[in-house]
Amino acid sequence: MENVRSFPFLDSSRGGRMMFCFHHAGGSASVYRGWVARDPRFAVVPVELPGKATRMSEQWVSDFSQLAQSLAQDIHRLAGDAHVVLYGHSMGAALAYQCACFLQDGYQRDPSALIVAARQAPGETVEGEYHSSMGLVALREELAMTGGTPPDILSDDDIMELLLPTVHRDYVLHESFSHTSTALSCPILAVAGRDDQSATPESMRKWSQFTMSSFHLEVVSGGHFFPLEQDGRFFEKLMDDLERIISGAE
Repeated sequence: MENVRSFPFLDSSRGGRMMFCFHHAGGSASVYRGWVARDPRFAVVPVELPGKATRMSEQWVSDFSQLAQSLAQDIHRLAGDAHVVLYGHSMGAALAYQCACFLQDGYQRDPSALIVAARQAPGETVEGEYHSSMGLVALREELAMTGGTPPDILSDDDIMELLLPTVHRDYVLHESFSHTSTALSCPILAVAGRDDQSATPESMRKWSQFTMSSFHLEVVSGGHFFPLEQDGRFFEKLMDDLERIISGAE
């Protein structure tokens, strides 16, 4: 039985190729809602985490590996015979990678491709990176520095008082990620923002160590949240790149 709670914005047409999208820390499945049913080549499926947005009533899961294993099971059940692509941005890149590992090793299901955006490779550290132990004041400064949060939201103390604890919880979750050993059988496409100070193109090139297939690095204009800066252009290019990579691997 399909666990549709994890996939609140399902495209009814779906199709033979499904791209499951994992959001950044502080985000939700809705950040990908504009991608749903936008390109007939891929059925985009935003992923919602327990305790977030449409799953607010559910218990938050703090263990990264446990969460990834559960989501991999949901993906396997939903996808059926479809080809599966996993896409993740920032924290979502780590979650997409570990789900791909579980699909490959636990279900003998190799994804068609893994796309990782705006996150350094597993096992790599970022100098000066924010840690949840630094507290909410430092987190607010981190959000202002990385972008992605509208200035009017950042400047509103009442909104930030509500928002910061939920973002902080995602950082705690992300910090429990420790899976750094599996090399995938599928191609990996890494996408880096040219001006991203945390996940630089050089650091993202190390994702090449996590595939036994082809590796591709795309450097695009913008900072950490480059998809927002490029509007629809990023998605269109991503779909073209993905089509080319999958076709070359088949």
